[in-house]
Amino acid sequence: MAATVEYGDPEPNGLAAMLGGLIQANLEQHPERQALLRPAVIAITAPDAGVSVTIAIRPGLVLVRNGEPPRAHLRVRTDSETLIGLSSAPLRFGLPDAMTREGREVNKKLLSGRIKVRGMFAHLGTLSRFNRLLSVS
Repeated sequence: MAATVEYGDPEPNGLAAMLGGLIQANLEQHPERQALLRPAVIAITAPDAGVSVTIAIRPGLVLVRNGEPPRAHLRVRTDSETLIGLSSAPLRFGLPDAMTREGREVNKKLLSGRIKVRGMFAHLGTLSRFNRLLSVS
C-alpha cells in the first residue's frame, strides 16, 4: 500500500502545500522512503511569511496542517527563503553535508541561529528521516 499525504485544512497555506507536495512527490519517486514514516510531529515556522505548518507522520500517512501544534518532537524556525533552500541541500548522516557549498551555508545558518531547531539533539533520528523525506536527491 502506497503512503499518502493528506491535508488537515480545506485550504492549506502555501508552505503546507509546498512541503506536502514535495513529500508526496518524493514518496512516489522513491517508494523505499515509506520506511522513513515513523511516528513524529514536526512544526515548521517561517515568521517573515507569517506561516506555520504541522507535519504529523505515521506509517503510511503524512498529515500536513496549517498552524503550530502545542507539542512537537521538532520545531524548525527560519525565514522562508532558507526553508526553501533546505530541501535542496545535500545531506550526510541526516544533517547538511559540510563538504558541499550548500551544506556549508545551511550549517553556517544553524550555527549563527538563523535556523533554529528545537529538539534536534533529542530527536536526531527524526530529523534525519524528515530531511530524507524532503530531500530531492
